[in-house]
Amino acid sequence: MLAAFFSTQGAKVVTAEDGREAMARIEAARPDVLLLDVVMPYRDGLSILAELRSVDVELPVILLTERNGEDDKVTGLDHGADDYLTKPFSPRELLARVRALLRRSKRSGASGGQHLIVGQVRIDPAAREVRLPDASLLPLTKTEFDLLYHLASRPGAVVTHGELLQEVLGYDPHVETKSLVMHIANIRRKIDRTCPQALSIKSVAGVGYKLIPGEAR
Repeated sequence: MLAAFFSTQGAKVVTAEDGREAMARIEAARPDVLLLDVVMPYRDGLSILAELRSVDVELPVILLTERNGEDDKVTGLDHGADDYLTKPFSPRELLARVRALLRRSKRSGASGGQHLIVGQVRIDPAAREVRLPDASLLPLTKTEFDLLYHLASRPGAVVTHGELLQEVLGYDPHVETKSLVMHIANIRRKIDRTCPQALSIKSVAGVGYKLIPGEAR
């Protein structure tokens, strides 16, 4: 159904019948966007995503998950998925997500920005590294790095949800998605796990987020 729908929208679609075929099809087709179901025969989408990210960090990936698969969403984002959509969903909503990722992938993102220092944390966009006060690296996915860099470019200032959605994730600022919330939650969890005193991302209710150096939440 999805293959037929995207074909009517002018897309060239390559499908894999199951998880066993997925990596070979991805490598051969080199798609602009990957739609990856978590539940597939022979091999699940999360293991495919983990393998893919070990060799390609740039390919935009949208996970298709079950409504109650909260752990799958968190694990998927942590493994480098750019977005997720829970079943059942509208094909047009998925199309909007795909278009957003295509817009985002055309931009250079944080890789063309300046080196930033927030407190004792150094953010290097060329290497795409966040170095903590103890010299260790904060392990972030591509999307998480882009979000943190955007916040770090305006330390202490409130960055709105709409700005992060549009400038970093590529969405219409009025779109309804929990992807931003979950990406921010993942960044917070990783900061708490590695060096909670280094940075704090604070929520400003109904507005957005701000990055504060050297302060735990």
